[in-house]
Amino acid sequence: MQMPSLSAEQWLISIAAVLTIGFFAVAVYQPEVFDPDPDWDVSDGCLGGLDHADVGISEHYHPNLKVIVDGQQIPIEPNTGIDQTGCREGMRWIHVHDASDSGFTKLHIETPSKMNVPLGAFFEIWGREAPGASPSLTSDRMFDINSNGVSDWEEFDISMTVNGDSNDKFEEYVMNDYDDIELIFVSK
Repeated sequence: MQMPSLSAEQWLISIAAVLTIGFFAVAVYQPEVFDPDPDWDVSDGCLGGLDHADVGISEHYHPNLKVIVDGQQIPIEPNTGIDQTGCREGMRWIHVHDASDSGFTKLHIETPSKMNVPLGAFFEIWGREAPGASPSLTSDRMFDINSNGVSDWEEFDISMTVNGDSNDKFEEYVMNDYDDIELIFVSK
């Protein structure tokens, strides 16, 4: 008994169905495939200043950040990322104007093009404010909240929420406008 052959249209529909099922399987079982790669060089960007030509701003948005260590909020100083070494009289592409002691601090992200700005890039900038005294990242881009050169993953249990939802991207989380990012470090 011979099987009926499929028409070209039936073949195309079958292929489309298989590809659609494959796409949804990847989306459900490996969603990280769709995460954007962080642009780490954003921490070296400078708007204006003595050392850099003015590159202009294409993107300008404001995520909010709160960092808590053992129940105490760590203040982010006003003007973090402004007039730093390597960016004299200018502003890093991620910077802070005003700080908040009781809530979230607004980060200003101003880049010359659309970039995937990771949370860790702000820690690289923050660490330049007072090297050895400001929260920063280790050389392998792990949180170093107490600037002792040891990855905080060895010293603390770390959790993070973005807009109230748990998030495990941590240093590599690509920030978006109006995000409320809360990092909590609890000593082990």
